This record gives sequence, C-alpha cells and structure tokens, in this order.
Amino acid sequence: MRSEADSPVGERFLLIECHADETALAAFGRELQRPAANEAAVFLGYNYADVPVGRRYSCCFRRDDTRDVERVTTTVVAVTQQYGRSWDHIPHGWKTLSVLRFEPGIPAMVRELPLGGLWYDHRGSVCVSDTDTWEAYAAGERAR
Repeated sequence: MRSEADSPVGERFLLIECHADETALAAFGRELQRPAANEAAVFLGYNYADVPVGRRYSCCFRRDDTRDVERVTTTVVAVTQQYGRSWDHIPHGWKTLSVLRFEPGIPAMVRELPLGGLWYDHRGSVCVSDTDTWEAYAAGERAR
C-alpha cells in the first residue's frame, strides 16, 4: 500500500493507455457499469498510489506535450483488473480497467485515444491529475 501523500507530487497522475474495446469489457469489465456519455472505460497504466473510487482530479494533459492541458473535472467511477472483479480503489502498482467521468465532457485528447483489447495494446499519452501535479511534471519534477 502506498498513500497519495507518500507519492512525489510530480508522479500523482493516472496514465490513460487507451479506451477499452467491447472484447475487453466482455472479458474483464463484466462488473463495471456501462459508461455514460461523459464517461470512458479506459486502460490505466501502473498506478502511483492507492486511489479510491470517487477521487477527483482537475486537469488532463498530454504526457509528451505538457503545454497541451485541459481543465476538466475527472472522477474515478469504477475499477477492475484482469479478474473482472469490481474494486473500491485503484491499487498502487496495478494496471486497471477503469471508468472515468469527465465534467463537463470528455476532452478531445481523451476521445482521440485508440481502442484496445488488453493492457499494452497502446502506450499511454494522456495523464489525469491535479494542477499542482501537472505543474510539477511539466517542470521536470518526476521520477526519471
């Protein structure tokens, strides 16, 4: 277990690898709710800490171009992993299949991510974080 407080500020982001396609949802996401219009079922990369369902973030940015940032409220709505069981948090160090809610709507940088059937189908390019993490990440205050 690793708490968010124990994680460096520049590492406190969710890394979206790609959208989950229908085969992934059938295989791993049976217990996940179907995403609403402003929600996305996505594969997330290895997680920085234990993050509870309900956790809200304030921005999205492109991993390779931190100048491309959008202020949007993103909420962790649901989480599962390779066994398809619903969890109440994203565990530290795990890759997960998660449903994220974006308010007021899904940013273009997230909508444009490809579909995939498994983890590693596509490399992540969009990070979800709070403003202080985006600023620290953009300034180079992250693990290398």
